[in-house]
Amino acid sequence: ASRVCMLALSCLTPAFTPSRQPWALPPSTRACRIRAAADDGVGGSLAVLGGSLARVADNTDAVGWQRVGPGWLRLGPATPWATVHFVGGAALGIAPQLAYDTLLSRLASSADVAVIATPYELGLDHRKLARRVASDFDVALEESRAQGLAPPAGAPVFRVGHSLGAKLLALLACEAGAGEGGAPQADPLALLNFNNFRVADSVELASKLVGEMQGGGAAPYGGAVRDAFAFVQQLGVAQGVAVEVSPTPDELAAALAGYAPAATAVFTFDGDSLDCSAELLAALPPTAGVRRFERAGSHTAPVSLRLAVSDINPQLAALLGGGSRTVSIGDAEAAEQLAEALAEWLWPAGVARPAGATMLPPAVGAAEGSSEP
Repeated sequence: ASRVCMLALSCLTPAFTPSRQPWALPPSTRACRIRAAADDGVGGSLAVLGGSLARVADNTDAVGWQRVGPGWLRLGPATPWATVHFVGGAALGIAPQLAYDTLLSRLASSADVAVIATPYELGLDHRKLARRVASDFDVALEESRAQGLAPPAGAPVFRVGHSLGAKLLALLACEAGAGEGGAPQADPLALLNFNNFRVADSVELASKLVGEMQGGGAAPYGGAVRDAFAFVQQLGVAQGVAVEVSPTPDELAAALAGYAPAATAVFTFDGDSLDCSAELLAALPPTAGVRRFERAGSHTAPVSLRLAVSDINPQLAALLGGGSRTVSIGDAEAAEQLAEALAEWLWPAGVARPAGATMLPPAVGAAEGSSEP
């Protein structure tokens, strides 16, 4: 048990090696180490997974994707009429061209849109992350237009975010606010499995991801991961160091008073225990104009990813049992169905879908006052 806890702690907080124990350092250095351990990984085990994905991405050809500036571009077979900006979830968002390939490729081809996904590394300052993905998208979009790959200026832009990515895009919508006469400034926004966790809750997310990679259910070592992080938090409190995301859930709820996208779609899933959409909807202003869609699936429904254990960080591979097997996250079928739902949502009203567009299977349900395609 102690070996498992030490392994979980090393996954959680890479800065805390036996030769660099924070209590043996000067106060200022201790504070930096504690903050770095949290900020570098926001739970560390998520950062380990993200680092593994980044290494796999560096050595994998993303078929059908083009690297354009700081973003990844995916086109369908037809000339795109609109652009979709996609931001993935914690850890998975570092390689969207791999983790969300099924979802985004299907969306690009089904809706005749250009998809630009902006990868990012984890951090505690979510406003900073939000501004970074927005800036990266602007650069990638401008470069795509210069190459004749994306629709010209003035064409519609939609934003789609999963989990933490949904929070980052919601933050951007809050900052955009309303223009003259109260007209929305922000682009239409789809929020998938919206997540607004504190740092401690993010460890639960890491545990569930590891559990899914182990074949489903809760991770056997999830308790050790949570205990290790609790230890880090106690060190932070003792040294007067905040180990928390910014904005906190309460701060985001207050900021949502300025939320003003042109349209909002909130997608929830019946098997998602990590979803925070209820709190989001309660905090949104009445003018938000939200459509809710409930579908079958879990928190990783938008994801479809397979990895060889040998490609994963050795610490995480040890938690997964090692060997030469492959591990998976997400559900390809659920991702394809979700792509069709998104295509229906963003398609202009009154305009017929292209010939051969896929018909959606019945959804689990839709919120009162909304319609599910």
